[in-house]
Amino acid sequence: MGLIFAVMNIKGGVGKTTITGNLADAVGRLGHRVLVVDMDSQCNTTSLLDPGDHPTRNTVRELLAQEEPELAVRKCISPTRLANVSILPNLPETASLEAQLLLAGPTGNSRLRRCLRNYARRHFAFTLIDTPPHMGTFVLLALYAADGVILPIKAGSAFSVEGLLKAVRLITEVKHGANPDLRFLRLLINHMDRRTIISRNIAQEIAQAFREEQLFRTTIPVNTAFERAESLGQTIFQFNPRASGAKAFQELARELVDICGLAEDAQRRTEHGQLQEKGQADPKVSGGLP
Repeated sequence: MGLIFAVMNIKGGVGKTTITGNLADAVGRLGHRVLVVDMDSQCNTTSLLDPGDHPTRNTVRELLAQEEPELAVRKCISPTRLANVSILPNLPETASLEAQLLLAGPTGNSRLRRCLRNYARRHFAFTLIDTPPHMGTFVLLALYAADGVILPIKAGSAFSVEGLLKAVRLITEVKHGANPDLRFLRLLINHMDRRTIISRNIAQEIAQAFREEQLFRTTIPVNTAFERAESLGQTIFQFNPRASGAKAFQELARELVDICGLAEDAQRRTEHGQLQEKGQADPKVSGGLP
């Protein structure tokens, strides 16, 4: 069974979309199927990953608007141009559903879980949910559906530490109140620049506040290639696979796979991909979008 992770911090500007898109690409390149769910009505992840050639299709809005999960989630998922990566896209109009979901109470908060969880865990090794930068309904939907949370923090901003602590408290409340499957997976330091005092101080503060097993060993460096890639609607691997940021996401993907105990399977899938290129694929291993 696959695992579902929400990428979350209630503070904006910490790089959730950059992390979600590039981590999905990196894990997909290891041979694992990845589903990206865009729960932010700003739709930045959709813009980054969605090829945009699906004139009529369902999105997060259609999936959540139904009171009963009659619309199959597979009808809302589209392939991307990235190997092994699919997306459940979003629309700005989804923001208007918040009142409806609030009025539905606990059943509203669990709607994404009911519609998505079983299918995603059966058909994808990893599901990454990009969340909006606040503690609202759409964040709760993601936390109700997830197995774990990846918490990005921007090394150059003291304010993101404050948002981090609030996010940890929210995760704990959801775990004890509604989703016992949920756990705080790891904290990810983003935008790390070891040349600056503030980055080094924040990294030290985090290391003192959290246990070693609560932190990713990998940090994501400051790299202008990220901005240039996103301006072109590309991941760092599509733009410049030799950039320092690409190397960091390769390391992060391998670390995530190792944490989840899927490193051996990743090697098998990578070897299978190499065989496919030579026309020698193992017929037992299926490919493509489920």
